[in-house]
Amino acid sequence: MSSILIVDDSKLNVAFMENVLRTAGYEDVQKATSAEEAYQILGIYNNQPPRKAASVDLILLDIVMPEIDGIQACTFIKSLPVYQDLPIIFLTADRVHFKEAFGAGGMDFIEKGGPDYELLARVQSAIRLKKEMDSRKAWEEKVQKDLQLAKHLQNSVLTPPLIEPGIQIHSSYFQSSEVSGDMFYWKMFNNRQCGVLLIDVPGSGIAAALISMSIRSLLDGIVGMYRKPKEVCAELNRQMRMLFGKTRRTAYFTAIYMLIDLDKKQVEYFNAGHTPGMLLASDGPGARLNVTTDPVGMNENVNVNTQTLEYDDATRIVLYTNGLISRPGSNPKVVIGELEQYAHSLLDIDNEKFLTKLARLSRNQEDLCIVSINLDRTAE
Repeated sequence: MSSILIVDDSKLNVAFMENVLRTAGYEDVQKATSAEEAYQILGIYNNQPPRKAASVDLILLDIVMPEIDGIQACTFIKSLPVYQDLPIIFLTADRVHFKEAFGAGGMDFIEKGGPDYELLARVQSAIRLKKEMDSRKAWEEKVQKDLQLAKHLQNSVLTPPLIEPGIQIHSSYFQSSEVSGDMFYWKMFNNRQCGVLLIDVPGSGIAAALISMSIRSLLDGIVGMYRKPKEVCAELNRQMRMLFGKTRRTAYFTAIYMLIDLDKKQVEYFNAGHTPGMLLASDGPGARLNVTTDPVGMNENVNVNTQTLEYDDATRIVLYTNGLISRPGSNPKVVIGELEQYAHSLLDIDNEKFLTKLARLSRNQEDLCIVSINLDRTAE
């Protein structure tokens, strides 16, 4: 049932409009003869807004009233967050105040003495708009709650830091919206081997998050069973084609996966269209983990190529998503080169502090994930 509040210092006008509205079937009609009285009905005391809006769907507000006129009252009511969407229709005997009235937030006007059907038509239109706005707001609140839950679930499956003799892994993770298409994962197979994966689904928001979470649910089985980069890539590609191959738009993601062998001091990896990772050595130039194969899911048959790198003591490997180097108008190769130089200058600091400093380089509100792997034989 719709609730209408009539505010007019003329009791005759109030009685007339109330009669028209009740005859038309509007049973919940409230009345006020001043702005102050209207404030009380709206739960406003000492100019302080209520925590919850009063049950009013429309205000019919006279412009010319003593003490506080309708334009002042409308301006104040509309300034309160709980009443920003409350429609207000002005009642007036002339049009001299129209510009001020609409500037104050009024949505419409009714000329006093006009026909009943005009009053009812404008009231019906305003109430319909209010119902639609309430419905939209309720839907947005529900979506926001769902997104908050999705964000919590997505964060809950992120792999915690790994601290083991000879290897320490930490991550920095930022979601530009409630959910993200970035995802990381690592798994110790035994005391001497570890698999590390970083994926980046193009785009952001729900669509990208659905793909990354779908893949995340499969990683324990895929990485645990296949381990080696070539087999892991092939199985990821097969699963992506099974899950999303029949959609109109090609679903894919870029990724780097590496198998680290602490005994052999080797890193075997594939880079599926991803930004190049960095292998940073304290006493040398290091190396880039460049692209070796196509993005996962882009093609049905993928030719997986891998690379193997040797590393020495005190080596740090950094994997990151595109959000770290995305700078409009800049050459990506130049940005990557600057990033590598800066990262190399930070090798002497703690792994977590190292991540914090790198994350500050991001200049865009994009999804961002950085994984830092510290390989130090002295820690064994």
